[in-house]
Amino acid sequence: MNHQRGKIERSAFTLLELILVMGILGVLAALSVMSINRIFQQQALDRGADSVRAAMGQARVSAVKEGDVFAVFIARGGNWFDVAPFAQAPQQIARVQQSLNESRQQAKGSFIQGLLPEGVNFVVDQVAEDARGAQLISESGNAGAGLQQVLFYPDGTSQDARIVLQNKIGGLVEVQLRGLTGLTKSVRLQRLR
Repeated sequence: MNHQRGKIERSAFTLLELILVMGILGVLAALSVMSINRIFQQQALDRGADSVRAAMGQARVSAVKEGDVFAVFIARGGNWFDVAPFAQAPQQIARVQQSLNESRQQAKGSFIQGLLPEGVNFVVDQVAEDARGAQLISESGNAGAGLQQVLFYPDGTSQDARIVLQNKIGGLVEVQLRGLTGLTKSVRLQRLR
């Protein structure tokens, strides 16, 4: 019999090797979860921007079709927006307090109403004041009461506007509205510092 001395065959892993492998798997799992969460948050932000753009498109079409001024009402710092004739601004202002307190399932109304996806909010709104808008607002006495109003006119034009949405992880998308054409686009922004 010829036995080789000093050669030991291993048939199992050591405890240290198992702990090391488990640690590596744990780190990879955590990175995967963070990456998947980031993807879901970005998708929610993109859906929110698409919803706002669709509301603006609907307001423009309704203004031209009805021959009346329409508005997209946006709750500053919240996730609620709505499309309605500008003449109904007082009702919109009254509705916003009620609607902001209702859940998504309880939201009702005859208007085109929207809530941004969960975790997405309006953080910045800039609407260029134009002569027609200033006159309409002063005549109606509707200052907004926490609502930003973006006006769409029967000739197919609107106010210039920049509306920024933010998700839970700080991602930002800006919805830009060009008043002369009434067309919108979404632009991803760098995080706020």
